[in-house]
Amino acid sequence: METEMIMMKKWIPSLAAGAVLTMSAAVCSAAVPSSALVAGGIEYGASEDYVRQVYGAPTEVETKHHTVWNGEVTEYEYGDSFELKFVDGYARHVEISRHNGIKTAANIEVGSTLDAVKAAYGEPDKIRGDKYIYYCDEDQSIGLVFEIENSRVDEIEMGYLG
Repeated sequence: METEMIMMKKWIPSLAAGAVLTMSAAVCSAAVPSSALVAGGIEYGASEDYVRQVYGAPTEVETKHHTVWNGEVTEYEYGDSFELKFVDGYARHVEISRHNGIKTAANIEVGSTLDAVKAAYGEPDKIRGDKYIYYCDEDQSIGLVFEIENSRVDEIEMGYLG
């Protein structure tokens, strides 16, 4: 019995330290799953055809050369506040720049409070100026960006972060 107590006293501090490290890692990591990369019902990687089925024909279409993707990028604009970029026919970037009813998978929209963003996604992985950045846990080149003005979401970006 005495030997068992001595053994327990030796490994309990290690167990406690491990628990603290695990909890602190969970608090520090705010990366979002790829399933969170949705804006207005459009998932990261959705096809151009699907977007047209959901939103109809865009008000403007532009095709440009993009060096990062080493090829053509097609941009769809719906009004002046909802823009999607497609590479090889698949959505790689979505931008919402005005309160227009388009929300993320967690119901965050332009006009939502910073507290609502943090309640939905946790503390950001990075803050750069007024941009609160949440990386995708499977691929840190993609994620969500919330531009914050006066403690409210002023713009949302989803997808490629470069």
